[in-house]
Amino acid sequence: MSQTTTAATIFGPVRVQRLERTSPELAMVRHQVAAHTYAVEGNQVAGMVAVSPAYDDETQGDIFLGTEKLRALVPTRFSLDFGRSGSTRPLPYGAPVKHSPILTIDGTEVLAPGLTLARGGDTTDFPVTIRTGDWTSRPASALVAASTHQVIRAVLTVHETDTDRVSEADRTYAQYRTLDRRTSTQRDLQAALRLRDQLQARITRLETYLAATESGHPHPRS
Repeated sequence: MSQTTTAATIFGPVRVQRLERTSPELAMVRHQVAAHTYAVEGNQVAGMVAVSPAYDDETQGDIFLGTEKLRALVPTRFSLDFGRSGSTRPLPYGAPVKHSPILTIDGTEVLAPGLTLARGGDTTDFPVTIRTGDWTSRPASALVAASTHQVIRAVLTVHETDTDRVSEADRTYAQYRTLDRRTSTQRDLQAALRLRDQLQARITRLETYLAATESGHPHPRS
């Protein structure tokens, strides 16, 4: 069994324990690539949070000049997965649905879909919602949101302490994402090259006009 670490928060201590993939608690939990899942327990806090590597440019790059993000070779952020945002109804033939780790704060299930955070950065600047049903949620109260932020900070503190585990997860995730990131980069490069050709054609037209009108409109003599 993995060691349990107690992290201090403004709402009291939170116990954080990394769960092995074979843990019974994870039987119905959906795993992301290179993710590590942690059980958390504290004052009005119970459940699990999964941490996996993420890139700063997870979404497709912007081809407009000056806004294209640098394509990092290794992950630079953490993805935090907790809360069920979709349906929990059984699949056909009664098969149960695997779901994201469930985290409850003050008796309510909280979630923050698509959450990624900078490593070693602020964990208090992301919205938290409360699950109200399949595909529905509402904003969490300030107290629940603040408690969620503290729990996430505690989990990340424990996770980042094991630098070997973080590095191994980064390598696994980078290898897994290489093909689709190369495909995305090639697509964006082609779009950028088309934009370059369009700009060059426009420059040529403007220069041609200026050259053609220069002799017909000499500058006035002083």
